[in-house]
Amino acid sequence: MRVSKLCKVLFIDLDGTLWDHKDVSQMKPPFKKIGEGMIIDSIGTTLKINETLLEILKTIKDEGVLLSTLSWNNPDIALQALEELGLRNFFHYHAIEYHPRKDLMAEKALTFFKERYNCEEFEIAYIDDRDIHLNDLRKKYPETCFIMAWRDFSSISEGVEKVKKCFTKAFP
Repeated sequence: MRVSKLCKVLFIDLDGTLWDHKDVSQMKPPFKKIGEGMIIDSIGTTLKINETLLEILKTIKDEGVLLSTLSWNNPDIALQALEELGLRNFFHYHAIEYHPRKDLMAEKALTFFKERYNCEEFEIAYIDDRDIHLNDLRKKYPETCFIMAWRDFSSISEGVEKVKKCFTKAFP
């Protein structure tokens, strides 16, 4: 019996989740780094990474989980912000598009993972500060495990534990 390759994927929202800014698409590049995990745009608006969430992502990535952004934003602006923060290449894929259909963005990411990492089966976890996109995502991927940022965990260890519990098959 052939065993299919299972890939664990963690989707992460940007606005209000990975960083404190509520709509990076409204920021005005170019960006300039002004401190660890903090940038400023050309009109003085700041954006700061949530260090707790970043540490959770680092730990999970080290465990072999594939990371993808999943964000309703202007991709050019969001990717410039990630680049200035030194995080653009931290993720395996960027699902950032300027429309609210995160299920369609997730589908593109999973297609990429199938081709790039030979994934045949997926376990999906999704962290966001709001659940407004969850119904669409679960219609397409019913087993998606949702973690609401700032409600379902408050520390790095608690966040890592929540993500690991989303992956029901043997965790590496």
